[in-house]
Amino acid sequence: MPTQDTDKREQVAKLAYTPEEAAAATGRSRTRIYKAVRDKELTARKDGKATIFEASELQRWLRTLPSIGREATAA
Repeated sequence: MPTQDTDKREQVAKLAYTPEEAAAATGRSRTRIYKAVRDKELTARKDGKATIFEASELQRWLRTLPSIGREATAA
């Protein structure tokens, strides 16, 4: 049975992701995430040794990828 603390944590929107979480959230591989950083397509931040990706930066990066099919609409 979930506690009240667990319920509160689940309601907080995630602001930053680890490389593994960023890969899962975007549907891309961890290798692709790091390639995007190397190619300066995606900005990562460092907190000590930890590499993190802001949710807004991941969304921005996804919107810059080429689209196929019908014309993409601006969000």
